[in-house]
Amino acid sequence: MKKIMKELPLKLVSQIALKTAQKEANSACLFLGYQPKAPDNMKKLRKF
Repeated sequence: MKKIMKELPLKLVSQIALKTAQKEANSACLFLGYQPKAPDNMKKLRKF
């Protein structure tokens, strides 16, 4: 039971981080001036 209580939050955080990275990889900056360069690993998450 303790093992599940430790692993569950870690799995949830990793899933949220992956979904957020996928969303950011497929979107552009709303402001005209600045969008930082994405890491090379993030390019693998792009849908197109």
